[in-house]
Amino acid sequence: MNWMTVAWPMVTATCLTLALINLRIAMGDGRRAPHLFFSLGAIAVAAVSVFELTLMRTDDLVRYNVILRWAAVPISIMVASVTGFIWSFFGTGRRWLAITAVGLNALANLANLTFDVPAIRHAVALHQAETFGGVKFTVSSVVNGPWNIVEIISVILIAAFVFDASMKLWRQGERRRAVIVGGSVIFFFLLSRGQATLVEKGLVEMPYFVSFGFIAVIIAMGMELGNDVLRSTKLASDLHDSQGRMDLAGRAVSLGFWEWDIASGEIWANETARTLFGIPPSEPVSLTSFLATLHPDDRAGVAKAIEESVAGGFDYEKDYRVVMETGEVRWISAKGRIESANGGNPIRMRGVLLDITERRASESELHLVRGQLAHAGRVSMMGQLAAALAHELNQPLGAILRNAEAAELFLQSPTPDLEEVRAITRDILRDDKRAGGVIDRLKALLKRKDIESRPLSVKDLLEEVLALIRADAAARGVRLEVLVPPDLPEISGDRVHLQQVLINLIINGMDALSEIKRADRHVTIGARRECGDFVEISVTDTGPGISADKLQQVFDPFFTTKTDGMGMGLSISRTIIEAHGGRISAESGDGGTAFIFTLPVVQGALAG
Repeated sequence: MNWMTVAWPMVTATCLTLALINLRIAMGDGRRAPHLFFSLGAIAVAAVSVFELTLMRTDDLVRYNVILRWAAVPISIMVASVTGFIWSFFGTGRRWLAITAVGLNALANLANLTFDVPAIRHAVALHQAETFGGVKFTVSSVVNGPWNIVEIISVILIAAFVFDASMKLWRQGERRRAVIVGGSVIFFFLLSRGQATLVEKGLVEMPYFVSFGFIAVIIAMGMELGNDVLRSTKLASDLHDSQGRMDLAGRAVSLGFWEWDIASGEIWANETARTLFGIPPSEPVSLTSFLATLHPDDRAGVAKAIEESVAGGFDYEKDYRVVMETGEVRWISAKGRIESANGGNPIRMRGVLLDITERRASESELHLVRGQLAHAGRVSMMGQLAAALAHELNQPLGAILRNAEAAELFLQSPTPDLEEVRAITRDILRDDKRAGGVIDRLKALLKRKDIESRPLSVKDLLEEVLALIRADAAARGVRLEVLVPPDLPEISGDRVHLQQVLINLIINGMDALSEIKRADRHVTIGARRECGDFVEISVTDTGPGISADKLQQVFDPFFTTKTDGMGMGLSISRTIIEAHGGRISAESGDGGTAFIFTLPVVQGALAG
């Protein structure tokens, strides 16, 4: 046994061992493409080592050329594998350059196998040589074929691709990896090709050492892959510890944590999250099984929100209901964030869950209480307007009575004037409608109902409010002024609730004028188109104003500047305006107080 019979088999065994280890890693995780390319390359280098040892022991020229021709196949596979490894491991480099280099190399080897005459190289003579230790081996005189230049160009292009990918990796801060892997690939590629050229030209008498050059490349790649595996193992250990701490923290604050692997479709959920959905600890969770636990009315919305988050790469946020096996319905608030690979493809989503059932119940109860308070506020306003409404109704009713008496007198005549009777009848009908309108507005304002938004004319809305409040204003000696431009677009809102807000603000304005001379008592109701998709309505009085320290509190519940006030009117008004999608504010100075609120414009009127 000599050193040659030991060295080349050792190269073969080493490469096969590394290939099997990394192939097992690649099979365990479909995303480990670098390990797969590494395994393929290591197997190819092992095959090259076998071919080299066989060539050194062959003394038949025909058999030597057959072996030389087929030895180019594992070399071609090795070239493609190393290029694929660099592309997948570095995540950099020019794809077209890699494809061109590998394509030219494969084309040259295909021609070498297809043509009767070897296209790359073939031996024309054999002779025995002796190396140190007295070991003899076969040396050939080789002539290059017409496709040899193509193979050389492919090697140069591969070196250029690896250099370009390494430089980009260097600029990204991965300098160690760029030098160890990229540098070794370029150096040993060129060294192996150079040594083979010297042997074929007869400038040196030595065996082919291509496999030894490439095992150095394999070792360099294996070192970096090993470092990645160690980092992944440590990361997995740290992640396991973090998940344990996170689960403990989640149980302490009733937070559920989850992670969705988009590629496999599997969902990991901690104990709190599984409890919220009623899922046993041992039961696997997928997106389909998760959606099956939701309320039927919420499934489509949640699925759409998840789909849009994955497609757009933005955060996921959704409230939905979960139906337990007992029939109990829970409200869950979920938030998630997408994580993407280097290429921008989403790979997973992580998030948290919070049980908001009690909060939802409190919000529903609060909404009910606010509705009751709003209704009580309307009834209270009607109490304040009772005298004015009686006066408003007394006028048409008195006119109806007088017209009816006049009609009776006309009809007692032997020859009644029927035309005059018709005129009196028309007056009675007009006054009846007038009284009916007052009663209808009163009934609508007293009726308790939820907000129902419809297109409304601001001018009509203000006229209806003024019809209810004009008599009270006249009794107080307050002059009401309305400033509404004719081209104002329609707003979207609930007529009765907005009437309540306006009446409340106007009455507040008139209350503020009680200490002002009658000649100076003015309340102005104005409206204008605000920049954007809103209409701004203001109620301004000429009273003494509100001090700055109290102005910030006027919308707080139970805060009032009146001696006999409840402090709920403005709080309810703010709730109503915000429920319409608008906002309300107050401004005050020496010239009086202005309450300003906005309401959304009807979508069809946005272009107006």
